[in-house]
Amino acid sequence: LSGDGLLQLILSAMYAAEQQLVLTTPYLIPDDCMIQALRTAAGRGVRVQVIIPERVDSVLTRHACRSYFEQLLSAGVEIHLYRGGLLHTKSLRVDDDLSLFGTANFDLRSLWLNYEVTLLIYDRPFNAALARLQDDYLLDCHRLELEAWRGRSQFQRLIQNSLRLASPLL
Repeated sequence: LSGDGLLQLILSAMYAAEQQLVLTTPYLIPDDCMIQALRTAAGRGVRVQVIIPERVDSVLTRHACRSYFEQLLSAGVEIHLYRGGLLHTKSLRVDDDLSLFGTANFDLRSLWLNYEVTLLIYDRPFNAALARLQDDYLLDCHRLELEAWRGRSQFQRLIQNSLRLASPLL
């Protein structure tokens, strides 16, 4: 799936979550619908964990991505920064039954411009293996806390929010 079909699949999976939603991606530049789906899941008691690399190979993308953190953290979404290098896994695990795994980042460019491939996997053994991989990533992560994130400098906020405006192009 690609384009609108892939976005609709991702959103449907997020809204279907009942207990846990774990998203792993090198680039998180969500559109408004995806932000709302993540916030809504957290708001209804789903444990939402986002795992992204602490260091990204694109400075512009890193800052644009971080412009969404406060909005997500304030809704109860957990953001974990992976310290073990460039995290390249693109996955979404919903509860114990469903996962999406493929080449698409969770950004507008992947969803609308690039030719990406994503598998919808409805298989408990696969999900268990993906959960183990994500748990391994979490062992090498630093969890962001909302108050600490709010303490970043005004300059960082300016850079992040400015690059957010360019995020559809990144």
